[in-house]
Amino acid sequence: MNSKHAIGVAAILLITVMPRVSADEIGGGQLVWLLLSEGIKQQFRPRSVTSGQDTQSAPRVAPAQKGSNECEVLQWDRKAFRKPSLAIFRPGKYCLDQDYEFNCSIFDHGCGGKMIEIRASNVDLDFRGHTLRLSGTRGYGGVWGLGQNIRIHNGRIEGAGAGITLMNRGSSPQNGYPSRPLNTEDVFTDTGFVVERMEFSDVLFAVMVAGSGNRIRDNVIDATLDAKASSGPPVALLSYGPSARIERNTLRLHDLTPGSNGYAIYLRSADGTVAEGNTVRVDDTPTGTIGVGLSNSKGVSLRRNRFDTEKSTELDGSSSMQQ
Repeated sequence: MNSKHAIGVAAILLITVMPRVSADEIGGGQLVWLLLSEGIKQQFRPRSVTSGQDTQSAPRVAPAQKGSNECEVLQWDRKAFRKPSLAIFRPGKYCLDQDYEFNCSIFDHGCGGKMIEIRASNVDLDFRGHTLRLSGTRGYGGVWGLGQNIRIHNGRIEGAGAGITLMNRGSSPQNGYPSRPLNTEDVFTDTGFVVERMEFSDVLFAVMVAGSGNRIRDNVIDATLDAKASSGPPVALLSYGPSARIERNTLRLHDLTPGSNGYAIYLRSADGTVAEGNTVRVDDTPTGTIGVGLSNSKGVSLRRNRFDTEKSTELDGSSSMQQ
């Protein structure tokens, strides 16, 4: 009589050391980077679990789990990390299955880091309607990515210093910031980033991308134009590099620091970029607000946008728009 045998396979726990991040890789203004550099005690908790769990000395990333629709669910390993650690290091489709909240006490000196880190190309991150919520700090970011063909969609980010920052090696959104001198050594690869159907609430910078051929569309952005917090002219949406399309976004600006300028959209080295169908509204006085700022950008097309700002556009001497 024949018998059948089941062969067991040993489970392997992968130990991963989180990579260090340099100042050149972080976008969002000089002060935001200084906040990112400060190490302090932090508290981070998913809404469905309680805080106060013991941590381990050797950090590790919890293995992603298969969810429905063939995506891998990102999960925070509370036993390994006392602060946010939702990381992606390989191509694939990923998603969230819950909201996450990070609170930094006002009695602390500051908080730094990001909730989700991506270090891979060909990544699709679906929030599935969930929220990354931050309070008490501007030094923490929502999503930070390094690679190509990264798509982030269908979710919310609240209270972040920088909501979403995406780049590839060779260029950083930090170099496209209004107060920085023009950098002629940056190389713009075909990054093909997509940020769509995201909502940003009470952020300093909603989206910052560097590279060529990026798409930012159908987002709702509520931005605080605090020049002191950003250590320079505040920007809600920054695109650094050529051939971007910025379409059908709705931006609401408020709390501009008196006596300063603030941009809804800022484009640098953005030859051939199209900004179409965007709406910008200012809650308080429009004085100092600018719809689109252009720096070293030629042949930019602005079509059917609605700007409730003091100036619709601001161009430097090396920029031009298509007629």
